[in-house]
Amino acid sequence: MRRRPNFTLLLVGMLLIATIAIHFIGGKASAVGVPVLLFGGSVICFAAGSALRHKRGKKPAPATTEVSLPRIFQKQAAAEVEPVDPVAALGRAYRKEQWTITEATVDNMLDAGIELLWAHIKPHTAAIFFPTLDGGYRLRRFKSQSDCINRDAVLYPGVGVIGGFLKEGLRQLNLKEIISDSMTLYYYTKDAGIRSLMASPIVAGGIERGTIIVDSTVPKKFTDEDHAFLRAAAALLGNAVYGSYLYTEHKLQHGRLAAMSSIEKEFFRNLSRSSIVEKISAIVPLALPFDRLTISMKNEDAATSTLLAAVGADADAFINKRFSLKEKSLASVLYANNLVLSRNYSNERPEVRYFNSEPRNDELRSFAAVPLGVDECRGMLLVESSREDVYDESYREFLGRLSTSAGLAIEKMLIFEKANALATHDGLTGLYNHRTFQQLLADEITRTIRYDEPVSLVICDIDFFKKINDSYGHPFGDVVLKGVSSLLENSVRQDIDTVARYGGEEFALILVKTTDEGAAETADRIRNAVADLPFKSPAGDDVRLTMSFGIAEYRKHARQMGELIAKADKALYRAKKNGRNRVEVF
Repeated sequence: MRRRPNFTLLLVGMLLIATIAIHFIGGKASAVGVPVLLFGGSVICFAAGSALRHKRGKKPAPATTEVSLPRIFQKQAAAEVEPVDPVAALGRAYRKEQWTITEATVDNMLDAGIELLWAHIKPHTAAIFFPTLDGGYRLRRFKSQSDCINRDAVLYPGVGVIGGFLKEGLRQLNLKEIISDSMTLYYYTKDAGIRSLMASPIVAGGIERGTIIVDSTVPKKFTDEDHAFLRAAAALLGNAVYGSYLYTEHKLQHGRLAAMSSIEKEFFRNLSRSSIVEKISAIVPLALPFDRLTISMKNEDAATSTLLAAVGADADAFINKRFSLKEKSLASVLYANNLVLSRNYSNERPEVRYFNSEPRNDELRSFAAVPLGVDECRGMLLVESSREDVYDESYREFLGRLSTSAGLAIEKMLIFEKANALATHDGLTGLYNHRTFQQLLADEITRTIRYDEPVSLVICDIDFFKKINDSYGHPFGDVVLKGVSSLLENSVRQDIDTVARYGGEEFALILVKTTDEGAAETADRIRNAVADLPFKSPAGDDVRLTMSFGIAEYRKHARQMGELIAKADKALYRAKKNGRNRVEVF
């Protein structure tokens, strides 16, 4: 008499497989393990009771509550895909850890499925095979009454008894009488007396993803109902395993998106070159293999760039090095063409990365480079590896996303700097404007009060500037203003003293830690330099200038900022009254 397959048992068994999967997947989702186990036990009791009542002709009592298990799973799965540290989701170690957890979960699923088959079919061996990259099927999990299982077994199409059926892909098998040695099955190391065998493909998402094989030492052991049970178990197990892999991949993708969002926020939170470069330098080592990482940014002259970060091989020889974008190099090509490029280095000739004097390193075999910017290459990120063909599409995609985020932050930073410059600097000369001069002078007076140090104010203007405009035109007057501004900036201490355009042809110099005597020496030196400064008129004539200077020292001549400015201005008026081209101290 043939047995009818107990599909109630199969359903309950697969529920337990799913329960074990959730329990072992780790993290927050593992908390659902115990409740689901209890739920599974309830289902078993309910199924058993229903079967008994069915046999007695009684109808089961109607359900009074709705099971919300799907919503529980959805909520807990959503919580599970939120990493504690979003940026860690970019790391190779994190990805490896997640896949290790998933593989352990899959193994538990497979073991539970084998136990289910063992209880219902009672085979000699139950084995599950997963595909290999070279077209075979490797033994993944098994249970056997035999001690001669080949744990490293791989089934190949055309090889052995089972291999003969693999030539046309995975198939349903029900071999009722096997007379050959068990070693021809290739998952035994010696003859185990196997006489019958069943196999069913594991199908998920419409694709064959492995096979389940059960065998027996008894000929014609397996019935059609057994085969139907095996086929149903394979389908349920395949979807459960495939769902675990999809879950992990989606979790990792979600983590990468969350990480990139976090990185973008960091970029835009601190809009400076140093913070952007620092953030990139911290992130790339987490996500990419490399032996050298360098990051460069274009300078204001647009003809040179500077290496702001270098990590790895020969890093000291690259850090803070300035290189030309006009000379032939890998960087100059990438900057000029705004290229994303990934390839192996040439075996025939050495390739210059940035400058001719850089150290040669023949051990670096491949690279990936991405521009930092939007419409224009403002900077470049270069990663290099000692292995060939390292930077595949996934790495390039990550670098592209990172460079886009950094590029947008750089563009915003430049817009911010430009807007700030317009607010604080004179549009024609590039010097600080009058409003900013007032603030800087107030700051210096506060500082000199605190540290009891002198500070002097110099107010100066170009003599007879109206005549220059009237004689040669305002465009030439602008040329004169720019030339004088440049001379003034180069005549004081950089990042210490301040030069500002006070208004029209007037300029102001804030000389810190400088007495009126020291200020007079500086002003006289500038006066002589201006007198020697040549200008060519639109007609080609030589035009010479002179300037007058007025000086006042804080505390010595004034106790208030307004008073200091007024007295420096009075000293300038006296210089003009006394013949111009001279320096006067109040």
